[in-house]
Amino acid sequence: MSDSRALLLMAQVLASTNSEELFGAMSGAAQELGFNYSLYGIRVSLPGTHEALQNIASAYPLAYQRIYQERDFISRDPTVHHALTRPELLLWQDGMYSAQSHEVMEESRQFGLAFGLSAPVHEGANVRGMLSLARDKPIASEAERLQLQAGAMVLANAVHFATSRIILPELTRRRRPSLSVREMECLKWAAQGKSNSVIADLTKVSEATVKFHISKVLQKLGVSTRQQAVALAVALGLIS
Repeated sequence: MSDSRALLLMAQVLASTNSEELFGAMSGAAQELGFNYSLYGIRVSLPGTHEALQNIASAYPLAYQRIYQERDFISRDPTVHHALTRPELLLWQDGMYSAQSHEVMEESRQFGLAFGLSAPVHEGANVRGMLSLARDKPIASEAERLQLQAGAMVLANAVHFATSRIILPELTRRRRPSLSVREMECLKWAAQGKSNSVIADLTKVSEATVKFHISKVLQKLGVSTRQQAVALAVALGLIS
């Protein structure tokens, strides 16, 4: 792949305006790098909860995607564990598969996903992304390996940036609960460290009413403390 062609493909990824354009640009760039298949997954852990916002854009064979989901391969896939815990690029090798994940390797190879690499993207403590590129032929030389690894890391960061801009806002919007005007008001004051009694004075309602509104906020957000509610509300863009 020429440098000019590489720049054009990265520009197309970054210039994408919707998920369809982004998926097409990612797939095209992966093929230009020499891979038949590509996948990008992102996971954003939500503070104060055990939840995460997740999105996977996969150009893997549809039959393989069904098997992957039906057999819960995600819990055994070594590339996923690597991306969640380590930032360095992973070149696929037999040694990365354990006895528990051997089935993942066998099925992958049946569908032409025999050779590849996974490029993690870590953003802060809560955001983890991974670009995986796969094909049915091995990497021919050390020079090719270095070229593919460099291209994969650049593409991974470009896709991550575009995903954060295009897809994450919609995932975040869907997770936001519907809060009443009074609930939002109490939440904002709570975020400033105000107690129920102070909020009651500021909003001209009883302390019991404030306590009720705060409890509804906690319930709707799915958390158990005010601190968790504030952290999650910030993460969801409800308050700044």
